[in-house]
Amino acid sequence: MKQTLLTLAGMFLFPLSLMAAGEQVVDIDIEGMSCKFCAFSVQKNLSNLPGVDKAEVSIDDKRAHIVMAPGKQADVETLKKKITDSGFTPVKVTISKLEE
Repeated sequence: MKQTLLTLAGMFLFPLSLMAAGEQVVDIDIEGMSCKFCAFSVQKNLSNLPGVDKAEVSIDDKRAHIVMAPGKQADVETLKKKITDSGFTPVKVTISKLEE
């Protein structure tokens, strides 16, 4: 499939399909969280990663919902490592696009 590219200032090339598709969203189920402080800790650690636009962690759903900045791709292994480093276990990972 041929991909159309957009040139900005003659220096950068971006696939148009990437720009039009919306931001990448990663949902990660997390085991081991038992309180709101647990969720806040994971959320803070994920939010500080480069390329993460927004991270929300729900203690009720036991899930992290991460929205990547426009044009950024998630490094799933880094996200999972940050959850593990926070003392919890990442389980199921789902990647999708945020549609506008």
